[in-house]
Amino acid sequence: MDLKLVHSNSNTLALYRNQLEGALAAISPELLNCNIWSSGLVKKIKVFCNQHVGICSFVPNFEGIPEIVALELKLYWANLLSDPRQNSESIVSRRLAPMKWFRSKTSEILEHFDVDSISEIEHPEFSVNESGGRKQHNREFIRLFSEFEGSPRTKLVEAAYVKENRKEKKIYASPQITVAGNYHKRIVIAREQFKPVSKRNILFINELYSENNTRFKDMQSQEDWYLNFFLLPKWLRPAVKEHILQKISFDELGPKTVVGYLARMRVFGEFMNTEFSNPSPELITDALIEDKFVAWGNRKGLVGKNWFTDNLAMLKTASRTWPDSWPALSVSSRAARKIEKVHYKEGLGRIGHNQECANRAYSARIIDELKFATQRAPEPIFELFSIMLGLGIRAEDGHALLFNCLAEDPNDEKFMLLTFWQNKVRKWNVKPLLKTDSAHQELIKIVKAQQARVLRKHGKETKYLFPSFTGTKEGFLKPSYTMHEIKQQCVVADIKNDDGSPLSFSWHPLRHTKGTSLAKDGHDILSIMMELGHTSPDMATVYINNRLELKKKALMAHGGGRFYTIEGRVDNKISELLVRKDSLSATRVCGGACVMPAQIGDWCEHANACYTCKHYRADAKDLDFFKSERDSIGSLIEEQKQESIELSEQGKVRMSQIVDRRRTRNIDVCTSLETIIKAVEKDGQYAGDVNRFKQLSLEVDS
Repeated sequence: MDLKLVHSNSNTLALYRNQLEGALAAISPELLNCNIWSSGLVKKIKVFCNQHVGICSFVPNFEGIPEIVALELKLYWANLLSDPRQNSESIVSRRLAPMKWFRSKTSEILEHFDVDSISEIEHPEFSVNESGGRKQHNREFIRLFSEFEGSPRTKLVEAAYVKENRKEKKIYASPQITVAGNYHKRIVIAREQFKPVSKRNILFINELYSENNTRFKDMQSQEDWYLNFFLLPKWLRPAVKEHILQKISFDELGPKTVVGYLARMRVFGEFMNTEFSNPSPELITDALIEDKFVAWGNRKGLVGKNWFTDNLAMLKTASRTWPDSWPALSVSSRAARKIEKVHYKEGLGRIGHNQECANRAYSARIIDELKFATQRAPEPIFELFSIMLGLGIRAEDGHALLFNCLAEDPNDEKFMLLTFWQNKVRKWNVKPLLKTDSAHQELIKIVKAQQARVLRKHGKETKYLFPSFTGTKEGFLKPSYTMHEIKQQCVVADIKNDDGSPLSFSWHPLRHTKGTSLAKDGHDILSIMMELGHTSPDMATVYINNRLELKKKALMAHGGGRFYTIEGRVDNKISELLVRKDSLSATRVCGGACVMPAQIGDWCEHANACYTCKHYRADAKDLDFFKSERDSIGSLIEEQKQESIELSEQGKVRMSQIVDRRRTRNIDVCTSLETIIKAVEKDGQYAGDVNRFKQLSLEVDS
């Protein structure tokens, strides 16, 4: 039903009046028949918001306004005052001037647009018959208000922002003027909600997701986010809506990604409008999608593959849902290989791209300069920066740390536990902080200082460690806000990239910086995976496989410096074999390495260290491990000796012989371990608590 035709249909207008009255009565029955603006609204609004008392004492004056428009405005105010995010004097006071305009000029406004209600005035963001625009107001509506003698004098405001590493300024229409557009927009959205869900073209995201996404709801700091299907051509809206709702039902789209997913559907609508004067599903063919659509996207320079694969999935959903009107396509997803611009660097592919990811980390110099710059930023940006750098967590997860995220480890007094939610993988992660570690001490100190700062400012514990209040609704600081503040400090400090270009700061490279740092310190894939909260080891390999030098340093730091044979001789070539790129010449095993030749390596079924095997090389830095093994095996030898005697006395000769053979092999292992231990200590590699290194000439013949 076209909104522009509503004013000519008395039955529709009566239905709309009933819908308005029903919605208003559900929110605030007192407001339905109230026409008086309370003189103390601005002063009492906070009392209302905090105590949720009757709304009738805090409403504007609706006298002189036509009935339908008055009902629309009353519903607007009821929604406004019932939203804790709008509980502020400034929000209410900005909306007083438009109310004066409506009281004195409503008839002229309706006559100017030839309508009977505000919701019938065409809104560019919600165009009924054509694709709508993004976040726009009706300019003619705004112009009429700005020319009203009671409108605010301030028409334009200046805002500063950072673009391409330099500060720029832009002139915007004053919020005191554009607030009239907010009336119009919210009234249009409210009217759309009177339709059945299946027919709505504006769907609030809060209605599509459960309470498990409360963090997402806390991100909506000012108004509820919504899906606007008016952005699409009319013929395409049902198919896209059905596809998105199905993906949400199968938990394939999160509340943060669904808006971007809908935006990609506009690409296909734009393509069809360029190909056909009157596009429709009947015109869609395999050749059109596989050839012309891809070629069109390449000409436009669209990057990545999602613009193609997501629309292809939507078309297949439509063909399954409406087989009579939408064609069944046989286009393969391999058609995406024709796309010219992908996210990966040219020639690298997915594997090469992953290997290059760690190169996006900030260098030590940049980190030092950022630390100094963030100290001049508003609180608590420096604290956030330090936590993000120390933990390597994602931007949203770091900003949304809970107030009580830090607690004592109930099982170990040497540790504290920092718990945070990983929104991307939807699970909790617990980071142990060692109290005696200097880096962990700094993190603990920062978290406790921020908790104390919040208590001083708000007088109570908040939900989040870095809270942000809009009205009386608590959320957390937005990563976009803190990133903007740091960008401004980078411009002031003139921080450069390693190639000399101006630094364009973003939060995610701090995560890569942490991963690269862990790899340089010699941590293995599993520890990096657990530290960064990855869901699979493959994601951590981008740091381990970053450069050969990282492999070498990791191996050398964890025992790749000097290795011994079971005869106690030094093998100086083992380190080179462990990092050789052309073939797997040696492999790490518990306590050392195995240098068994590849041609016979397939026959060996032993995955652990074989202390009596000539191919085993013992790591000198694992001396404590070898001593522990020797002591354990020594005790086992004594137990086996006693067991053999008891079996022999019981007449179990065969079992006694088996135990004796096992005991003999354990004696050989113990002897080999003793030889290794003596060789390490005699060599001077180890003495007491101090390591002493010296050059040896003894070397195993190759």
